[in-house]
Amino acid sequence: MVAQNNRFISVREFQPIFAATVIDGVEVTKQDIEALRLELEQPQSDVMPFLKPIRNGVQVMNYVGVLQTQSGLTIEILPKLYNQSGEAGDKKELRQLFLTMLKTVRRLNGKTFNMTHLDVSKTNLLEVFISMFLSESDAVIKRGLKSDYVNVERNEKFLKGKLLVTQHIRKNNINQAYFYNAFDEYLIDIIENQLLKTTLEFLLKKSKDARNNRLIKEQLVHLNCVSTVSNPEQAFQKVKLGRTYGHYTQALEWCQLFLSGKSLTSFRGSTQAFAILFPMEKLFESYVATLVTQYLPEATVSSQDKAYALFDKTAETKASYHLRPDLVVRYKDKAQGTIIADTKWKILNEKGPSQADAYQMYAYHTRYCHKGEHVKKVVLIYPYTTAYQPNEFRSLIGESTELGARIQVRFIDLFSDNMAEQIIEMFNLNESLN
Repeated sequence: MVAQNNRFISVREFQPIFAATVIDGVEVTKQDIEALRLELEQPQSDVMPFLKPIRNGVQVMNYVGVLQTQSGLTIEILPKLYNQSGEAGDKKELRQLFLTMLKTVRRLNGKTFNMTHLDVSKTNLLEVFISMFLSESDAVIKRGLKSDYVNVERNEKFLKGKLLVTQHIRKNNINQAYFYNAFDEYLIDIIENQLLKTTLEFLLKKSKDARNNRLIKEQLVHLNCVSTVSNPEQAFQKVKLGRTYGHYTQALEWCQLFLSGKSLTSFRGSTQAFAILFPMEKLFESYVATLVTQYLPEATVSSQDKAYALFDKTAETKASYHLRPDLVVRYKDKAQGTIIADTKWKILNEKGPSQADAYQMYAYHTRYCHKGEHVKKVVLIYPYTTAYQPNEFRSLIGESTELGARIQVRFIDLFSDNMAEQIIEMFNLNESLN
């Protein structure tokens, strides 16, 4: 399969991609679709979360980011969202929103990232991710590239270290003035630096951004005496971090994403150059949690709260079915009570929340009340839609409010400039929708 460079398309969540169609002026070929579908046919493929096979094509799912196939097609996947006019945001707006949400992420799928210096001026997500890696690799270079003792095998004019007899005889049978030795030498050419250089050279072929290309070339100058690796998977197994190499951590995690085909979906592919894809439900949860913490300083906000299980520990059994609501807002004045919330990254239709979601919210309310918390309400938070109106469900009408559950369905307009107002209203202790 011959790769064709500079083939870039931008799609949105759940958008189908068909062979022999043109997107953004680029023809999607049968080879492109075959490269993507091939992963779906692998016995232990992890591609299922973000790709779905359809007739004559594939459909992207609820993962946002960028992926590239060996056929040379780069696919940028953006969120699918609507504003209060019912219109889908344009690509620039969606890209900006995604990056704003991404800045709230600190750790995802076991990886730690510093997203605060995202360069939102880039024209597409691939260049943004390359820029993020370059920021991390630049930080490593400025702090100082590490050296270490490296085992070297070389022909020398003097005996040094250990004589390798077999190689010595083979190489110096005629000229016996040399010794073929194995010895340790203090070098900059260590595996961590080799991975940095390998990634820089890889990205030099991928990036079309002038600034990114300039930075890559500048950084490669510092690694002039460093070799590259041919098998990144084996190389990463030899990496040693810890205190001495701690400042390499984030740069090397980006190296692994680009070189090993290991995306944030834990995807391991054989036909994909790389895939950096973020699960939108996690980004949405992280973003809302950040907003709530920012705009409700009078409360303590717990993300993925682990306080309780559905059933208590007994003499015969352990505590089971652990509850983990996305957000628990506990006001510092305990008399004000507690609000529990779950974020749902889905465009709600006219049918409203699923039965499973309603059951889950009721379980949160009931169990937290069992444990002595004064739960004022439980909130399901969705991205904005015009298909369903904010609503409130009550388990008891006209009876003691202490016994009844209030479950609200609320929406957040992610394009809005008044995030503070939305959050404060959503978590208002006394606000009712009925």
